[in-house]
Amino acid sequence: MSERWKRERRKDQFYRLAKERGYRSRSAFKLLQVARKYRFMKRGDTVVDLGAAPGGWLQVSRQIVGKEGLVLGIDIEPIPGFPSFNVKTMVADITSESVAPMILDQAPSKIDVVISDVSPNISGAWDVDHARQIHLAERSLEIARRILKKNGSFFCKLFHGPYLKTYESTVSEFFREVRLVKPPASKQRSSEIYLLALQFRG
Repeated sequence: MSERWKRERRKDQFYRLAKERGYRSRSAFKLLQVARKYRFMKRGDTVVDLGAAPGGWLQVSRQIVGKEGLVLGIDIEPIPGFPSFNVKTMVADITSESVAPMILDQAPSKIDVVISDVSPNISGAWDVDHARQIHLAERSLEIARRILKKNGSFFCKLFHGPYLKTYESTVSEFFREVRLVKPPASKQRSSEIYLLALQFRG
């Protein structure tokens, strides 16, 4: 890590806020901002977080669903444990066909909300990174289609690029309302954007 990167990170207000409030990552604020604005998660929901490490989105989800809900985090790397009884984690690769059945085995019923902040290892080649991100978003959508309840919600990270509109159109086939959002906590110079899909057709 360069000294410049470290200096910029120290200046980042959301990085500082995450430290102050005990969130495991600054990206917690991205989910928090969109969830507050669109209210697609509520108390008592069952939420699945794909690409959940290190756990910032799990913390926000647990905050919203309360003790009545359930939050299940999946990542290819182990996620440090949570004291909350209703936050569960599992090590799994979302590109595996076995992931959806594994999730449903852990949940009492089908899922209310699927969120995905999963990202590829960044190569620095924009077209390659965009294509890899779309592939992971497609896998996230496939899992969501298999585990969501009717009228469930899906929230997924993307990168700007030529495949974005095609992906958005595909999601629109399965959800009644689809929009692209860029939360304030997402760095303006970043190419990342999020897709929020509501009212899964089932």
